Amino acid sequence: MIIRNLIYILQGESYNLRRFLFFVYNNYYWWKLEQRQKIDWTIKVKLIYVSNLVFLCLLIIFLFSTLSFWSLILWPIIYVFLPIIISILYLIISPLDYLLKSLLISKARKALKRHSKLRVIGITGSYGKTSVKEILFTILSSKFKAIETPDNINTDLGIAKFIIDNEVGLAQADFFIVEMGAYQRDDIAKICDLVIPDYSILTGINESHLERFGNLENTIFAKFELAEHTNKLSVLNFNDENIRNNYHRFKINEVIGLNNTVASNIELLPNFSGLSFVFNGQNFTTKLLAKHNIDLIILALTLAQRLGVDNDEAVRAVSELDYVKHRLQPIFNNFSQVLVIDDSYNGNFQGFISGLEVLSRANGRKLIITPGLVELANKTEIRHREIANLYIKYKIDLVLLIKNSSTKFIIDEFQKKAFNNYRVYINSQEAHNNLKDILKAGDTIIFQNDWPDNYK
Repeated sequence: MIIRNLIYILQGESYNLRRFLFFVYNNYYWWKLEQRQKIDWTIKVKLIYVSNLVFLCLLIIFLFSTLSFWSLILWPIIYVFLPIIISILYLIISPLDYLLKSLLISKARKALKRHSKLRVIGITGSYGKTSVKEILFTILSSKFKAIETPDNINTDLGIAKFIIDNEVGLAQADFFIVEMGAYQRDDIAKICDLVIPDYSILTGINESHLERFGNLENTIFAKFELAEHTNKLSVLNFNDENIRNNYHRFKINEVIGLNNTVASNIELLPNFSGLSFVFNGQNFTTKLLAKHNIDLIILALTLAQRLGVDNDEAVRAVSELDYVKHRLQPIFNNFSQVLVIDDSYNGNFQGFISGLEVLSRANGRKLIITPGLVELANKTEIRHREIANLYIKYKIDLVLLIKNSSTKFIIDEFQKKAFNNYRVYINSQEAHNNLKDILKAGDTIIFQNDWPDNYK
């Protein structure tokens, strides 16, 4: 179990040994962390796990044979050094892992080349990637055969595995929609080298994962790798200033930039039933809740119509769009008469603002449960103080804070402004257990973000 939990943390840190060692030696409760997610038992993880088991077994045999029962006094020391042992063994097996990964990606690349008629669409951004992917998939599927990378599969290795496992489906498809994630520069370029995108959409750029990227400039360059590697058309969200102000710095074959002037007559439908708007002279209605979804829909619509989806097909597809799980997904409990808005997969500041705008439409009490945001680096304090002031501005009736390293900034801002409508919990489980004593009929509560176990 100890080895499993260390590997769980290592995988959660994307195999970044510096971050891994920093976490385990600054959080001495790491041995009990595997709670909400599970290890993805990839070949790499299996190699790390088996090599550590073999090493420890050999070490036990050696110590016991030389020191007998006196060897037991060494185990606390071995326990302390176990993260370093795992790191060393990971470095030892890295060449083999790199070889296996290269072979897998090469196999996937060859598989795609066998389907020359398949057109690839890449999607990236600091936020909105998954939502745009689902929106575009729904719209394109109204006329074409489309296939998409599922869930949060957005790395070169994950995409390569998906291609190999789904080659039959790809052979029958017209479009392959690929979500692309990144923690550093060159991550997206590697994915582009694998799938060779014909078209792309860039949703937005902000300080998400700033701690990993180092600075916003690196994030900008990383995200624009997709547009630079796109063979034909790139659709860019010009409502985002980091895209609008920087796209001219990159060599992009063809650009369509869209801003909020292309949509008009935007209306909020009653009782959290959705939105309506006019685009290209056509009336559209969707059950999606947040106004920012209109930006995402228009990005997808623009590309889909360029690819041959007509107005009638587009209108019908937009009306059929389903909520994206854990992204402003409304869930009404008929028994308790409480509306839950699940936004637990939202991990960026703009998303928090959008969620508050949605919550402000509620008629009854408005509640929020949140741990805050992660990986903001030097923006951590200022963003959490801004979040506190937004909660005050939107007159939230009760804020349930899950305690972590950022909570102090929110609480301090609350106290400065004499805002007392908040409670603090040790962990998310404690907060969730207390909801039955807090929520009342007619309440609306939004779950804003959910920190992974490797953040405290």
